[in-house]
Amino acid sequence: MKVALILAAALSFLAAKEAAACYDWTGPKAQTRFVLHEEEALDTKTGLIWKRCSMGLTWEIGHGCVGRITTVGLDDAVRRAKEEGAEWRVPAGPELESIVDPTCGSPVVDGNVFPDIRKDEDGEADYWTTNPVGMANLFYFFDFMSGRADGHSRGFRLAVRLVRNGT
Repeated sequence: MKVALILAAALSFLAAKEAAACYDWTGPKAQTRFVLHEEEALDTKTGLIWKRCSMGLTWEIGHGCVGRITTVGLDDAVRRAKEEGAEWRVPAGPELESIVDPTCGSPVVDGNVFPDIRKDEDGEADYWTTNPVGMANLFYFFDFMSGRADGHSRGFRLAVRLVRNGT
């Protein structure tokens, strides 16, 4: 019993230490990498501005992301990004990968910055990129639960996190 308690305490300490490193955290809820402004997050490391809510959700002050995440094929994702405004786009693979931080735990993004990450029925949270995988007409996506990258055909329905260049 004592060994189990000591092991549980050690694992809890390691998990807290690992989560504390997420996005350069300096203390409780004090990450320094992203500047948050309601529905947008400026990444000071890359200069990119991210929508904090996945496609289909809207930002409500005091409530965060509300609604239901819309999963779409890649072509539809690109079209819908343009509808958000000319500057918004589906991220390239390296752009989306830049917000994946395994030290955040699972999900591999900070829930204070991106509060809408939800597991699907397979236990994943897959997000499109615009980067092709080889010559098989597949495109990369990232699972925000594990950080794993893989490929899907452009008609497969996945979530979308929009990005634009900073000003």
